[in-house]
Amino acid sequence: MHSYRLPHQWPRNSPRKTAQALTSHSKKSELNHLCSSMSKLLSPRCFCRAALVVLFSVTFASVGLWLHFKTPIDMLHGMPQEDSNEELALRYETEFEEEEEGLTQDDQLGPNSLSVAPSFADEVRALAKALPKRKIVLTTANTGFLDFTQNMLLSIQRVGIHPEVVVICEDEATYKFLLKHRYGLHVLKPPNAIPEAAGVLNYGVPDYVTLVNNRPKYTYEFIKQGFEVFFVDSDTFWFRDPFPYFKGDQYDVAFMRDYRKVFNAGVGFYRPTNRTEYFLRLWSWVLETQPKIRHDQHVMNYILSSKISPDIKIRSLSFQVFPTCKILYDWDHEVCRNVTKKTALFHAAFVPDHDNKRKVFDICKIWLLN
Repeated sequence: MHSYRLPHQWPRNSPRKTAQALTSHSKKSELNHLCSSMSKLLSPRCFCRAALVVLFSVTFASVGLWLHFKTPIDMLHGMPQEDSNEELALRYETEFEEEEEGLTQDDQLGPNSLSVAPSFADEVRALAKALPKRKIVLTTANTGFLDFTQNMLLSIQRVGIHPEVVVICEDEATYKFLLKHRYGLHVLKPPNAIPEAAGVLNYGVPDYVTLVNNRPKYTYEFIKQGFEVFFVDSDTFWFRDPFPYFKGDQYDVAFMRDYRKVFNAGVGFYRPTNRTEYFLRLWSWVLETQPKIRHDQHVMNYILSSKISPDIKIRSLSFQVFPTCKILYDWDHEVCRNVTKKTALFHAAFVPDHDNKRKVFDICKIWLLN
């Protein structure tokens, strides 16, 4: 005989109670887990780990910034103020003129000076009165590279244009020689020109760096007089008229490039704007106030890449139109390459000394002197 068992009768509210029980258990578990996590976070070991993570992060970030800029430049004390309004600009110009008036003609370009001596500034002002068209080609010359200066002038003549060329001679012998040059140059001599003939100064040696670091100050003197300045190193060669590439007013400065984001200070076009003046003033100030001698091109790229002069408008010159040796010369096969109908001006950058530069010019058949 089979026994009959009544089915189990579940209370109506058991699902609700079950859900509540499960929810309560879940909340208790989460609370226990949170308390456990907090106790671990508050432990001394966890604090030490967090501190180490922060320390390493800061260290790696600092090393990354140092590698990016390669060398620290002190920009924290005494930086020239940008001309944000007319009053500030007038005040700075007054102070600048007072500094110039306090110098004598025999003063040299000292480490704390932001301008050349008044004798040179007077020469620039006198030249400005004699030149109704405020557009010049500016270069510097010394005995060691005098042959390259002459070769560059011959290349300009061959192009068939006749710009006003101003040459700043860094030694007495070069000054006397170029005064007799048949091109009809405007030859100036800075107050710190050395009396004897200067030998060949190769790239990077201290005397070379000191010499080229004067270039922003020279350019600034002409910008103050309202000139458009096309500055070129003497180791350049002109294939065609470069001035059509500088038309327009949507920029302040235009530079040749060594790499995609690295500008070359040896070829640059400067328009006479307030931003250009401030940039050149700042550039000169950094070069003269650093405890360690810095190369002018390195400082220029530092200023432009770190946005210390944020409003400056830069035009990048094309690699094809303004090539360096990196583009135009094949070192492995010693042949010239990539000279096209667009090539306007070549600069022998990336070649460290006079003899190797001359070799490149000979192979590329662009040495016109004798």
